[in-house]
Amino acid sequence: MRTDTELFKQIELKNKQALEALYDRYEKSLYLFLTRMLNDENRVQLTLRQIFQDVWTSPNQYPSIHGYLIKAVKQVRSQREPIH
Repeated sequence: MRTDTELFKQIELKNKQALEALYDRYEKSLYLFLTRMLNDENRVQLTLRQIFQDVWTSPNQYPSIHGYLIKAVKQVRSQREPIH
């Protein structure tokens, strides 16, 4: 099994199998976390898609999947806050 670091390096080289491996590794736990947080299936799916799209387009922005999750959570929270 390859480490996340190895997968991110391969994703930088646009290796789709590396992205699929990272997705397989984290999709379920991210899905469960986002479901508890958002309680909206559509938003969960959109957020998951955005996380992995960000990993694909900017694989060196964060050192781990957790950085992308934190970014996505911040974006979701800012969208949920009432506009004054």
